[in-house]
Amino acid sequence: MATTSAVITANRVTPVANAGKLLALADVSILMDGVEVVIHGVQVRADVNGTEVTLPKYRAPDGTWMTAISLPDELKGPMGDVVMAAAIEAGILMEKHR
Repeated sequence: MATTSAVITANRVTPVANAGKLLALADVSILMDGVEVVIHGVQVRADVNGTEVTLPKYRAPDGTWMTAISLPDELKGPMGDVVMAAAIEAGILMEKHR
């Protein structure tokens, strides 16, 4: 299988007020081999266990929440890092100092 590089950009990170664990929503562009895919509604969530970036979800007819798009770990991890950095830059999150 051939490999290719991807450019991941957080186009917009918007804070969300009064939404429980949900802190912000992001729009992310992934550019691979000249093809750009934009994912809207990437979630920045936080609780006592930490902060995470999750892919957008939709409510299925039976009422359960389902992931709207699946990405391989090779894209999902770096995408989360880009969104976290953008949220820190926007002042939505604070950088953790060890």
